[in-house]
Amino acid sequence: MKIQVLYLDKLRFKSEKILADTFLERIQGSAKKLIDPIITKQITIKEMDQELDKSNLNVLLDEKGKYLNSVEFADFIFNTSHKKISFFIGSTLGFSDKAKEKAGLLLSISPMTLTHSFATIILLEQIYRATTIKMNHPYHKI
Repeated sequence: MKIQVLYLDKLRFKSEKILADTFLERIQGSAKKLIDPIITKQITIKEMDQELDKSNLNVLLDEKGKYLNSVEFADFIFNTSHKKISFFIGSTLGFSDKAKEKAGLLLSISPMTLTHSFATIILLEQIYRATTIKMNHPYHKI
């Protein structure tokens, strides 16, 4: 399984970057057999449109999207027939209707509006958690 997390805004503070890198390293270290590679990247709107045109499973983070608990999220990731999942974190204006039409899923990680940095960190933590659920690791306590 290949996963990419694509975002339109940058991680502004050193502490945010450290936290995002921590979860990224955990995924790369302990879950390499499950997810290889995982890529995080800041992109432009033009690059986002190009990525949405690919045949990946496109997941757009949207406050009005579907809610999944951690176990459901793990099932979603590891039970897909797609070989690559692209998660998109949009601009402060959200996503266009055209972008939403190309999404395989609109996913909400909170009914509250979050900064791009926090959304990225939360998403990376949940991807890491999904791998621990899949591996029956004690990080996720059911």
